[in-house]
Amino acid sequence: MKKVLITGAAGMIGSHLSDELLGKGYKVVGMDNLAVGRIENIEHNLKDRNFKFIRADILDMDAVKSASKNVDIIVHLAASKKIGEDGSAFKTLAVNTEGTRNVFEAAKKRRVKVIFASTSDVYGNSDDLPFREDGKLVIGSPTAKRWAYAASKIYCEQLAFAYYKEFKVPIVILRYFGGFSPRASFSWSGGHVPVFIKAVLNNRPVVIHGSGKQTRSMAYVDDLIAGTVLAMESSRAVGEIFNIGNDEETAVIETARLIKEISGRTKVPVKFIPFKKVFGDYAEIMRRVPDLSKAKKILGYQPTISLREGIKRTIEHYLIRKK
Repeated sequence: MKKVLITGAAGMIGSHLSDELLGKGYKVVGMDNLAVGRIENIEHNLKDRNFKFIRADILDMDAVKSASKNVDIIVHLAASKKIGEDGSAFKTLAVNTEGTRNVFEAAKKRRVKVIFASTSDVYGNSDDLPFREDGKLVIGSPTAKRWAYAASKIYCEQLAFAYYKEFKVPIVILRYFGGFSPRASFSWSGGHVPVFIKAVLNNRPVVIHGSGKQTRSMAYVDDLIAGTVLAMESSRAVGEIFNIGNDEETAVIETARLIKEISGRTKVPVKFIPFKKVFGDYAEIMRRVPDLSKAKKILGYQPTISLREGIKRTIEHYLIRKK
């Protein structure tokens, strides 16, 4: 029975991953400071003898070392995401870089395998589509705070390879493309799909940044979890980067229409806000779609849940939760 430490265990991906691993017979240590993650996401596991929850911050080196004691794998999901121009970019940079280094330091002594959660944001404004793991990463204006998230994740990818090549820490980098589930944050930190669902089900205008013609490839969480477990269990994954998500490309405005159609609330209005008003000098990424061929070939990965089906499941759970 392998023991896994999941940082960010009370978040969307972390909580679903805990469920999956416990079901497969793993022991799970979940670590989260609950700044973004919610205890409600994991409370059904708190009495499971194979699950231990530690409320702690990844910036606390002693806490990370203690939580990682005797584990076989660390899945490092905890992160801070900078969205608009409001708030501090420093928090994103500090949490993501210093916290990730703490995780790798804890893994170094026993050469524990680390699955590092990166993001499709690292591709930035690259026009080399669909995005391939060996493709170029193009960051936009340095004055736009939103790039703090992508820049921190690019740095952490390089950090991961440094620990792998110089200290022999077995690492796998997963570049997650947008995901959602009923446990997602129904705010902009959780992506546009949960935000749109919440707006439509509460009969409030759907707020779209820019024209809505920008496209995204959104995955229901089950597909993200499947890719994560495959990476954990594959020896061939070590030292590699993989795109994980769904390659079904859909315009943001079409996603809003789909949510209204599935919910039966087609009369909910759409409100467009100029992108610059929200994000300043951050240039909108007009297309974001992954090339999944590497994950399919090496991991045997295959997304199975369509955007429509994922939205349907999320709406059903959201309505149940509201009752």
